[in-house]
Amino acid sequence: MAAGRWRHWPAHWWNGLSVALGVMLVQVIVSHAAPAALSHVASQLAMACAICASLADLPGSVRRNRNRVLTAGAMTLLAVGLVAVLHPHRVAMGALVAALAFGSALLLSWGPRAGPVSFAPILAMVFALAWPPQPLPVVLASGAAGIALYLLWSVLTSALLQRRFHRLALADALHGLAQLLTARAELLGSGGAAHAMRDWLGNEAQLAELLQTARDQVFPRARTDPRSAAVLLHVVELRDLMLASRLDLELLGEDPVGQQMRAALVGRLKALGVLLDEYRDALLDERAPAMNTVRPTRWPELPPQDPRTRLQLVLQDRLSHLDGEVLAMGRALDLAQPVPPLALEAGTLRQFVTPVGWPMGLLRAQLHLDSPVLRHALRSTLALASAYFIALALPWASHPHWLVLSVAVVLRGSLDQTLERRNLRVLGTAIGCGLMLALSLIPSQTLWIIVLQVAVGIAHAFVTRRYLVTAIAATMLALLQSHLADPSHGIAVSERLADTVLGAALAWAFSYVLPAWERRNLPRALKRAQHALQQYALQAMTAAMTPAGALTQRMARRQAYDALAALSAALQRSAAEPRRVRPPQDELNAVLDHGYRLMAHLSMMRQSLMRRGQDLDGDLMAEMPAAAAKLQRALAGQEPVPHAVQALQDWSLLPDVGPLEDIRPWMRRRMQVSLDDAARAGQAAEAAFAAMAAPPEAVMSVSRLN
Repeated sequence: MAAGRWRHWPAHWWNGLSVALGVMLVQVIVSHAAPAALSHVASQLAMACAICASLADLPGSVRRNRNRVLTAGAMTLLAVGLVAVLHPHRVAMGALVAALAFGSALLLSWGPRAGPVSFAPILAMVFALAWPPQPLPVVLASGAAGIALYLLWSVLTSALLQRRFHRLALADALHGLAQLLTARAELLGSGGAAHAMRDWLGNEAQLAELLQTARDQVFPRARTDPRSAAVLLHVVELRDLMLASRLDLELLGEDPVGQQMRAALVGRLKALGVLLDEYRDALLDERAPAMNTVRPTRWPELPPQDPRTRLQLVLQDRLSHLDGEVLAMGRALDLAQPVPPLALEAGTLRQFVTPVGWPMGLLRAQLHLDSPVLRHALRSTLALASAYFIALALPWASHPHWLVLSVAVVLRGSLDQTLERRNLRVLGTAIGCGLMLALSLIPSQTLWIIVLQVAVGIAHAFVTRRYLVTAIAATMLALLQSHLADPSHGIAVSERLADTVLGAALAWAFSYVLPAWERRNLPRALKRAQHALQQYALQAMTAAMTPAGALTQRMARRQAYDALAALSAALQRSAAEPRRVRPPQDELNAVLDHGYRLMAHLSMMRQSLMRRGQDLDGDLMAEMPAAAAKLQRALAGQEPVPHAVQALQDWSLLPDVGPLEDIRPWMRRRMQVSLDDAARAGQAAEAAFAAMAAPPEAVMSVSRLN
């Protein structure tokens, strides 16, 4: 097993190793191919441009990766060319810094996928400012050679590692679901404690990201690898069923019997999480999973007259469906088993993949002053231009680009991210400078070049995983690259540390210039969540049980999950903002809580319609459209919370028959309970809208009075 642990290396390790090897090959090839007189200069220029292009070299399809690296490379070459022309002219150079900062930040109009590409011209500008003046033809020729060589390398390695990235993305989705099951179990066991709720919401947002990454990797290959596509579809369904595990648990009661039933459910969810991690290991080890089944749940003995016996049947039914999805995953992973049929056609699955391209409509949508992207672009423009001119006035102005770089990497779109980057960047720089002092005791240029290549890979690999590691590696990279490009200045450790501290302080200060507080943008996110829930309510309860209906239901479900995850992430980011501008936490938490509960109700009804639609009579089916319309009104805050709330907590109001005998009364109860959650979510949303529309000072005054 130890010999095969390399199979468990995460995707970012493989990606970082690939980038380091590619940059090293570029440096070696150019240094040998260039004329002897230009060998050192050309290799340094080519290597720097390759590093900038490599920012966009990420796990993904060959086509996506090629397009990203090509775009980043073109922007890199443009930036270094402009710097070579304008470097002697300080005012013009300051204008270029401002223009590149504005344009790079605007690229974020296309979302997080544009992040690595957007930073390429900024890093290229910083590298170019570190070089001694060079003729423009030498800069462009060397840079173009480095970018072209790296582009070829990235295409080859992307194709070579495609299967490994494919498996790792699916394995991450399995592990993310296992973590969510465990978090869900902790939340049930804690009785809804605040810390457990935060952990669960955080895991929900993380799983949404992991699932989309897996869709982008797995679904385009569904025809050639239907097993992986089947596993991922089961992961999505299991997430849906798992969410329903929280429903009706208020009916268990707090007596010893109720606590035993809750503990049994918690234990079962944790056991399923362990089994999913075992499947993950089997997938990475490329072996058949052990088809273990979770031990039957040991329910407490209930008196025959206890109405919770019927609830126990409901819980057992849910757990059997969870077991069924988990075991179906195991069969799909076992190569000895027949290839499972896909719930959706391979071509249809591509509709769940992130679109390729750069539609201009996304950019035009951000060209207004309320846009967080435009505000960040203007803020970045002022911050980076100020950093450049401040650096020129400092007594240690030999590396003005370092102050620009420090501001660029610390200043993020939200205060929460800026504060995190500020702290990690300063700490990482201090550690990196200490390591460079130790390395300077070994005056070997060959060793320094090797360390530089290793630092490139580490900085690239951990930038979105552990930024402290990236900050340490990036500090060593910057010091080594600057020294190798112009050895006359030595290894400026003290200047680097001072520039980082000052840059972090500047970025922190500029984060309050044209701030895009979450309070400003949350109303749009909240409306999006309301609309997505309304659409899923309509589709889950009225769409025909046909392939086309199944597709619209799944699309509506994904959009609802994504909208709730985006709302949750925005709410978490707002916790770092000044108290006077924070959005109403309680109301938005209520929207999320009841929104996820409503998702669970809708998914339960959707599953019942899909599995047992033939057991439902015409009268009940005829009620569905009106019930869906009522849910939509309730989500919009147009329906009061039902007065018969005791239906949620009164054991005697449970249907008299078990769900396996007659599902109809259980469906009617589900419709009633879902209306309660929809109305509560709608009322909380309306209260949140009212609070966010009021001036922050008024909200603070009301909160003090309360």
